[in-house]
Amino acid sequence: MKILNCVVIDDNEVDRSLLEAYLSKYPFIRVTGSFSNPVESLDHLQQANTELLFVDIDMPVINGIDFMKSVQQPALNCIFVTAHPEYAADAFDVQAVDYILKPIKEDRLDRAVQRTLELLEIRSKAIQYSLFIESDYLMIKEGTSISKVNIGDIEYLEALTNYTKVITAKRKYITLNNLKNFLDYLPTTRFIRIHRSYAVALDKIEGMDKNDLLIAGQRLPLGKTFRQEVKRRLQENG
Repeated sequence: MKILNCVVIDDNEVDRSLLEAYLSKYPFIRVTGSFSNPVESLDHLQQANTELLFVDIDMPVINGIDFMKSVQQPALNCIFVTAHPEYAADAFDVQAVDYILKPIKEDRLDRAVQRTLELLEIRSKAIQYSLFIESDYLMIKEGTSISKVNIGDIEYLEALTNYTKVITAKRKYITLNNLKNFLDYLPTTRFIRIHRSYAVALDKIEGMDKNDLLIAGQRLPLGKTFRQEVKRRLQENG
């Protein structure tokens, strides 16, 4: 597997060291720089071939979101690591791959790393994805392959920056549509947004456990701003 050059930026030395320790367990990730604030990282980011950046948000000099707005490196994939959940919307506006809340948990970090690998794989294929939506099914084009997907078979949708991953019981598909636009074409009576990164089919929900929804054997995060609407829709659907 290709080595990913990674940089960590966090003004909390303990949090930074812990994250680096977790990242050292991935043989395909190489931490090439570690900094206490974004300004210190500028020279390194300009000179090194950095592909993955873990950055805190609430930092002196400049916060992580404003820093990412100023960085002109399209190939730089950013994962925010912060103790502040209230910045999530702003983070995804700058096309962050993921948003991890402190204290960092290894399983949550692993999900973020896997999302990054999926996104890099999509980009590396340089495939033209397209989507055609009819009343009961989707026609998804991936390169030269065209798949007919019944809308009733969709379990959930996952956002990957400008792409949407469509998950069914049999396989996963990729479309070159962001999640919001994708949902505009699906029946609102059958699908609901549960998180900035996820939407699910209501009839595939198996239960709710604290901050997660159980669906098709998976635990998906339930965002605070979506929680009440999800509960209401579940009650309406029995």
